[in-house]
Amino acid sequence: PRQPPDERRRHVPAGQARPEERAAVHGGVFWSRGLEEQVPRGFSEAQAAAWLEAARGARVVALERGGCGRSSNRLARFADGTRACVRYGINPEQIQGEALSYYLARLLGLQRHVPPLALARVETRGAQWAQVQEELRAAHWTEGSVVSLTRWLPNLTDVVVPAPWRSEDGHLRPLRGAGSELANRSQAELVDLVQWTDLILFDYLTANFDRLVSNLFSLQWDPRVMQRATSNLHRGPGGALVFLDNEAGLVHGYRVAGMWDKYNEPLLQSVCVFRERTARRVLELHRGQDAAARLLRLYRHHEPRFPELAALADPHAQLLQRRLDFLAKHILHCKAKYGRRPGT
Repeated sequence: PRQPPDERRRHVPAGQARPEERAAVHGGVFWSRGLEEQVPRGFSEAQAAAWLEAARGARVVALERGGCGRSSNRLARFADGTRACVRYGINPEQIQGEALSYYLARLLGLQRHVPPLALARVETRGAQWAQVQEELRAAHWTEGSVVSLTRWLPNLTDVVVPAPWRSEDGHLRPLRGAGSELANRSQAELVDLVQWTDLILFDYLTANFDRLVSNLFSLQWDPRVMQRATSNLHRGPGGALVFLDNEAGLVHGYRVAGMWDKYNEPLLQSVCVFRERTARRVLELHRGQDAAARLLRLYRHHEPRFPELAALADPHAQLLQRRLDFLAKHILHCKAKYGRRPGT
């Protein structure tokens, strides 16, 4: 029997997109809702809460070198068998930057891409570290230092800059909803680009120079660097991009922003299509002019060791707001230039 018209409209064969989901972009500058729904879920709020609780009471039974970035970091094993990356900063501002970047990601709704993080204090006489005294001495960690704990993530794979965004000379070409870069791209490629545009916004706001910006810097010596793996960016088994090692963000990154913004700003301006939810959060923080206050409230609410690391200094709090304002103006510029009114 023939289905009623509304039933025929709703029924879509498996693997086939509805007509309204086939368009990659709506309104000229926003990724389609169909694409957004296909972005892998990554880390959830529930996982973040569970990790904070577990890491806070965990007893470390082993500390090993390797698998967690810099040589001063360690791969820890908890008594229940869970493994975690323990990041020890060369100076406290690196752990401060890591923690602030994580909570900024949550404030922006990007927590699915940043591994849940908890802070711990290195106390050789404390119960948490009692079984790894020799390993602590070998690591040369300062007593009382604050370290970050993130769950160790197995089976991560490297990621390179997507082809639609990369020109033959290695530089980035503008990515616009109105351009030809998105034509004839597979659904998987488009879902990837949705995640990359969030990454570019996040790294601009945090002034993180230790990911794609470092690749851009290296172009002057290595014209093929953009075809190689991007630093501190991986793909999880479920397909979500994972933004790792964000310790250069917000604090150290802000101190040296003048040196790196000649790469960071063109990188941001190469993107003129956005996830609508992310753009909405940015515009809200721009209108409220209270980004640093909201960030610190979120951080203080979730992290018991918040008082043990310095808060965002006033000049850096002001710089965060200025960067949000710059980003908001960029989004509005793209809307004015490429946005389409309903029915056009």
